Amino acid sequence: MALLDVLRGWISVSRLKLSRVCTIMENAGIPLVKSDFQYTRYVSTDELVDVNSMNSFKIMDEKNNLGFRLRHRKELISHRSKVVDASFVLSLVGIICNVFHYELVLGDVIIYDGAASTVLRIITTITTCFLVISIIMYNLIGIRLQLVTTGLDNWKLVINSNIVVKTLLETIICSIHPIPYGNFTTPMLVLIPETFIYETHQVPINAILSVLMFLRIYILGRFLVVHSGLFRDTTVQSLGTLSKVNINAKFVFKALMSTMPGTILTGILVTTLIVNSWGVRICEYYSFENSDVKSPAGSYLSAVWLIAVTFLTLGYGDIVPYSVCGKIFAITTGMMGVGIMALCVAVLAKKLEQTRSEKYVHTFVQQIHMDKIRRNAAADVVKQSMLLWRLRKMGYKHTSTDIIRHRRKLISAIREMNKSSDEKYRLRDNVVGTVEIAKGVTEVCDMVEIIKDNQDTVNKRLENLETSSANIQKQLYEIRNLLRTNLR
Repeated sequence: MALLDVLRGWISVSRLKLSRVCTIMENAGIPLVKSDFQYTRYVSTDELVDVNSMNSFKIMDEKNNLGFRLRHRKELISHRSKVVDASFVLSLVGIICNVFHYELVLGDVIIYDGAASTVLRIITTITTCFLVISIIMYNLIGIRLQLVTTGLDNWKLVINSNIVVKTLLETIICSIHPIPYGNFTTPMLVLIPETFIYETHQVPINAILSVLMFLRIYILGRFLVVHSGLFRDTTVQSLGTLSKVNINAKFVFKALMSTMPGTILTGILVTTLIVNSWGVRICEYYSFENSDVKSPAGSYLSAVWLIAVTFLTLGYGDIVPYSVCGKIFAITTGMMGVGIMALCVAVLAKKLEQTRSEKYVHTFVQQIHMDKIRRNAAADVVKQSMLLWRLRKMGYKHTSTDIIRHRRKLISAIREMNKSSDEKYRLRDNVVGTVEIAKGVTEVCDMVEIIKDNQDTVNKRLENLETSSANIQKQLYEIRNLLRTNLR
């Protein structure tokens, strides 16, 4: 009995809750806008509804709604684009200030420890601090985007070691900049040009840090990717999601290489030439700053020539780097040159390749030319055969000069006719590509389907004929029995 009472009580409570939910859904007195009213609202004369619980359910429904998630994702992408713009501007300002500072110092316009030099280095430090903050914000927005995309509510579920390592690596790279105060040095191995013996020279740490500042140039690629039409287009993003394709920097780079390969490769080549030339110049100049012997690559024009020759894998050897830092730049430039030259060859071969329509037109023209050659050769065969028949009728011997000359022409015409026929068949085979094969396979499949349908129709007609013949036989048998019965 006690168990029955408990069940009855539970059923009555469930009915009461269900009636409240139905009242909430059907009553028009509850507004559809957000309300900050914290107390219970009078809804009907019988029931009172807790507005706090309704607001919490409404917020949960909004967060689980696909439209809300898409809108929130769009806002985060827009915010991330602004952060990337800020980081690009900050990195560019820092690099320009650093290069401007060292060019003024090398040109003896300002003193290294002077007021102008200190101001430029402080500006570089300030921009670097804000750049590090923007990089951290970029990665935090990326984590929020993953939360919105996956529909999760805890950042610990989407973060992993790759994200942590990537954030730390970007922070370290973007925090590299010259020290604003002091002039500290570090030992570096240098090859003396005349004696070809390695010695240890003191090189300023700020010179090495200023060269390493160019590592933050990767932000330029991120800036171009974020502002690319493929990356910002919602249609491309939707198609990529449906096709399980990540619309990232790799996808955008491949798309740009297929649409404008010349521009991309030229930009990479010019950037490599400018950055590596300046880095080699700084390394070579400060490696021999306090030495009587100077490096030939200490001037900017000599450094440009060295990087250009190394990039093109020529290696004349008239100018070589003598510092370890300069040798590292030369090795990096050579490796980049090999890769980019290979891409240039591939792009050039692709550009020189005929399109499908051009190949059809060219093949058609060649086939017409081969037909003309074959017709002329066939006419020569007939002509020489008639001349040989005429000469033999006139009594010329087989060893005569005229007979041999016309026979030689006949053999040459036959050979030319066969050659043109083979060339025409070869052209016909070369024009067949994957598109034609796919079209032929499709036509064969369609033909097989038609034959199968016709076969099914014939089988049905045969079954109908068998049924009709069986019915006719049955009726004839009944007629025979009926006639026998009447005759008896």
